Amino acid sequence: MLSLNKEYNQLLNLTKFNVNFSKFIDNHNRGKTEYLLNQSPDYIIEKYNHWIGFKPTVVHKMYTPDNMTDFFNKYWKTWRVSESMNKSSKNILMYLYSTQNMNLVEMSEKFEEYIGPMSMISDIPNKKGLHQLTEQFVIEVLKKNKDNIKVVLRNMKIDSII
Repeated sequence: MLSLNKEYNQLLNLTKFNVNFSKFIDNHNRGKTEYLLNQSPDYIIEKYNHWIGFKPTVVHKMYTPDNMTDFFNKYWKTWRVSESMNKSSKNILMYLYSTQNMNLVEMSEKFEEYIGPMSMISDIPNKKGLHQLTEQFVIEVLKKNKDNIKVVLRNMKIDSII
């Protein structure tokens, strides 16, 4: 495994955030939209603050991409989300919705599209907050993304130079 450094810790925290809401964790869910529909906006924001640790810098998306329209209609109806909660959670939900495949390159690209710079993710190592079996799944995701980790870390290093 790669040596632990700031960028790797950031990537690890992003992966843990994604895994926390992964369709692959809950054996009883029926797919990504159903699983995300069961997650309250308060819980999503709590976990976002824990793993990511900064207020999204990307402007709140007023539009909903066509492939997410049905999901958001169901989500807002289920949770009866206030306008302020909508503004604080919509981009995060768009990010989670679009990154369920656990591909780290896609996660980093979508993170920057919907949330903000990867460099702002918390780099605190060894954050607790996942069940032991879920932690094991994080390790599996990282192993399957071995080459993608190198690409994302390289991109993060380049971004920090620029």
